[in-house]
Amino acid sequence: MTLENSRQGVDTAVAHALAWLVIGNGIGLFLSILLLFPSLNPGELTYGRWTPVHLNAQLYGWTAMPLIAWLFSVYEVHLSKADKWASAAVWAWSCAILIGSISWLSGTSSGKIFLDWRNGSLWVFVAAMIILWIVVAVAWRDGKCRWNRSKKWLSGISIAGLALVPISMIFAASPSVYPPVDPTTGGPTGSSLLGSTLIVVGMMLLLPRIAGLPTKQPTSKLRWIFFSICWLVFIVTETIGGTHFDVWQIGAMLCLVPWAWLIPQDWKTFTWPAETTAWRFAAISWWGILVISGVTMFFPSLLDHLKFTQGLVAHSHLAMAGFTTSFCALLIVSITNKKMGGKFTIPLWNAAALGMIVVLAWMGWREGDGYSWMITHPQWREIGLIMRTFFGAILLVVSALWFKQWIRK
Repeated sequence: MTLENSRQGVDTAVAHALAWLVIGNGIGLFLSILLLFPSLNPGELTYGRWTPVHLNAQLYGWTAMPLIAWLFSVYEVHLSKADKWASAAVWAWSCAILIGSISWLSGTSSGKIFLDWRNGSLWVFVAAMIILWIVVAVAWRDGKCRWNRSKKWLSGISIAGLALVPISMIFAASPSVYPPVDPTTGGPTGSSLLGSTLIVVGMMLLLPRIAGLPTKQPTSKLRWIFFSICWLVFIVTETIGGTHFDVWQIGAMLCLVPWAWLIPQDWKTFTWPAETTAWRFAAISWWGILVISGVTMFFPSLLDHLKFTQGLVAHSHLAMAGFTTSFCALLIVSITNKKMGGKFTIPLWNAAALGMIVVLAWMGWREGDGYSWMITHPQWREIGLIMRTFFGAILLVVSALWFKQWIRK
């Protein structure tokens, strides 16, 4: 596939993605300050109401928007009649997040992390997803006459699958549907973590192929065979159920370990543009740390020590500020052929993210030793919160520089 430098829908989606990254980081910094100075809570707009805004701005804004840009690129929306509606679909998506934020700040939520959509905000978000689907579906209809047979059918199957997303969101956001957490332990299930991570594995396998990167050597089919086996393990273990004390749930998590090595080996078989080098190195590095630490933390002795502490917050930042940000940036550079970040800001972002993760992990381990810190407010925790705020400020400044850089282009 030839990637063009100018695509209105793609560029708009990337601009919105970076804007939401700035907003999400700004709210994250505000939350860090509130932890240091709880008296600053602005009336009813407390820490608990701002938290879902921060989380969802990062997930549905910064993380989802580059994927929308990817959809526009794959389905060649710019060559279809839907091109004039692509930017409108992006704006509809951002408006849905904004309306959702107002809802969460007012205290309306499903109570489920990352699935806080409820009542009016849910239906607005579903409408935004339907608008996006229509744009992509029209592009598929217009483009299938240009594509080869395999792309035509694979993209058609994907369109059918995407049609189920709004229905799935309505189902998953319902408070009556329990999240993928075992109610007897409060911990996640191995099968749910395996399934969600395999979606990321699939995107990492597809990125160089959909971007049409030339190959240095034939890629092994064994990766796809193992990928299919992992999905089979997910289906079986999800059906059986269980907790992080059960051998089969631990075994499900162990299926992820080989991917820390398989993904880098797969990417080595492709010739990547020079502009992607820094982000590709960062994404692979964060990916390895994320997989190994996630599997290790799932074992009962560690998970029970870190549950409900800053330790899990550290792992969330490892996933979002570390891996997801690097992957999204790599995706943006790959589909736009435009530079994102520079020799100074990319290392600075990753260093600040690593610093925050280390501090949060250290705090989480200390918190897991006992609960006296909730009453005594020890000095080590205050120092940790100050360092968290410091690193959060760096992340905010860097993201603002990226947004400014992109808008100038």
